[in-house]
Amino acid sequence: MMRSPDLTRFVERIIYIEQPIARRTALSAPLGALAGERPVVIDESDESYDTFPRARDLGYRGVSSKSCKGFYKSIVNAARCAQWNRDGGGYFMTGEDLTCQAGLSVQQDLVLAASLGLTHVERNGHHYARGMSAAPAAEQEAFARAHPDLYDLRDGTAMLRIRDGALDIASLDVAGFASAAEPLWSSMAEMRAPPRAG
Repeated sequence: MMRSPDLTRFVERIIYIEQPIARRTALSAPLGALAGERPVVIDESDESYDTFPRARDLGYRGVSSKSCKGFYKSIVNAARCAQWNRDGGGYFMTGEDLTCQAGLSVQQDLVLAASLGLTHVERNGHHYARGMSAAPAAEQEAFARAHPDLYDLRDGTAMLRIRDGALDIASLDVAGFASAAEPLWSSMAEMRAPPRAG
């Protein structure tokens, strides 16, 4: 890409590279020359509290915050970045939780990201699931009423209110953790484990 004149502007705009190596092999060898071109983020392979320090030793400089991979791990990794940067390291955190669904989970993930100082979060699960469409109508209405800055009711479905690529999360600053409404717990069904093969 760097040798192609047609891609010059594209390459100049690359801020970082998100784990370009398969999950099972990402921590098996140093990044080599790639680490010198652009910062690389450990992402899919971040599965335990020791992953980011191990990745750092291999040349990775970034890590993703994902509620699905551990709320406290995000806080610990943000503290690591701050500590390592005191020594001039250039370490950073990105925000990402692609399958976080609209409702309580996305609200809590947004507050986690904001608490860590992350201003951009990659997510799209609310598109795949069409907002809160899987939740009962009363639950959707309660969330939309409690957080009118975050949700629009469209054809009876609570959808994230995205304006110019941004979300207004002011109403999430409430007692408890990021929600003035609760799911209808009684409407939830137990997830059954898939049958074992063989």
